[in-house]
Amino acid sequence: MSTIIRIAAVGDILVPESMIRSARIAGSARYDFAPIFRYAAPLLRSADLTIGNLELPLGGHASRYTYRHPKTGFYTFHAPAELASDLKASGFDVLVTGNNHCLDRGMTGLIRTLDILDEAGIAHTGTFRSEAESGRPLLLDIKGVRIAVLSYSKSTNRLTLPQSCAWMVNRLDEEQMLRELAAARRAADYTIVCPHFGKEYTHEPGKVQKRLVRMLLEGGADLVLGAHPHVVQPVVRTGGQAAAYSLGNFISTTLMGHAATRNGLLLLAAIEKDAAGTRLLSLDYVPTWVRRVPVSGAISYQVLPVSEISVSGSHLPSTIHPRERKAMRLAARYTMGIVHRSVK
Repeated sequence: MSTIIRIAAVGDILVPESMIRSARIAGSARYDFAPIFRYAAPLLRSADLTIGNLELPLGGHASRYTYRHPKTGFYTFHAPAELASDLKASGFDVLVTGNNHCLDRGMTGLIRTLDILDEAGIAHTGTFRSEAESGRPLLLDIKGVRIAVLSYSKSTNRLTLPQSCAWMVNRLDEEQMLRELAAARRAADYTIVCPHFGKEYTHEPGKVQKRLVRMLLEGGADLVLGAHPHVVQPVVRTGGQAAAYSLGNFISTTLMGHAATRNGLLLLAAIEKDAAGTRLLSLDYVPTWVRRVPVSGAISYQVLPVSEISVSGSHLPSTIHPRERKAMRLAARYTMGIVHRSVK
C-alpha cells in the first residue's frame, strides 16, 4: 500500500506599499488581500502541502509600509497582519521566514510575525523566538508521510542581531545546514530545504548557488526550493532529487524596472511513500503572472496562473483583454524557457 502526497511551492511573497493600499477596505482601517490570490487559490488548495517564502514581517497597521532604511539604504517592507489569514485561506500551510527582510522591523517584528502566523494556523521555519525552537527542523505529518522543512538566508540586509541572539535567524552556514539536514533526514521521510540565496534579477544561478545546491543534494535533501533573485531560475532534477534555484516572485509589483519580477513559478511535486521508501513521482510547473487591474482610477492586483491551458480557459477574469492574454502567453513561454535551461 502506498500514499501519494502532492506538494505546491511558490517563491517570494512580497507586498509593497501600492499593493497594500489596493487591499484596504473602503471606509475601514482593515485590509483584504484575498482577491489578489483568488485565481491561484484553487491550485494552492488542491495540494496536500503548500509552501511559500514570506519576504516581509507582519504586524500592526502603519502609516507607511515600505521605505528605505536610514542606516543601511536597503528597502524595508512590512505588511498588516490580515495578510496571514488571507494566505491561510488561499491554501498556504507553511511559510519560510529565513530571508534578507526578516529583520526589517527588528527583533520585535520578527517575533510578532511568528506569533501572527501561529494565530493564522500557518507553520513556519527559518526565524525563531527561542534558542530551543531554533534547534529543531519543522516536521509535518501529511497523511502519514513525515516531511521536514528547513530554511536559511544569505543575509539580513546589514541589520544585525546581538551575538547572544544569533540563533533567531538561520544563515547559510554550511556546517549548520549539513548538520540540521542530517538530523531532518533521520526524523522524516522527505526533506525540503529552502535557501534564500543568489543574485537579484538574474535568471542564471551563480557559483555559490550551484555549490550550495550540489552540497544539499549530496547531503540528502530531496527537494531544494530557492528564493531571493525575484525572477525565475532553472529547475534541475537528479535521479529522485530536484532543485529549483529560484521560484521567482509569487506576488510583487515590478521591482527596479524588471518586468520579469511579475513572473513566478508554481511548482507541483508528487511524492509517494510505500514499504520501499519515499520517492519523487513527478514535477509539474505552472507559470504565474501578477496582473495590474485599473479600478476607478486606482490599481488592484491579481496573481494568475498563466500556462497555455489556463490562459485559454474560462476560469480567469472575463475582463482580460486579448492583448493581455497574448502578454500572458508570452510570459508563460518565457518562464518555462528559463525553467528548462541547463545548468552547467
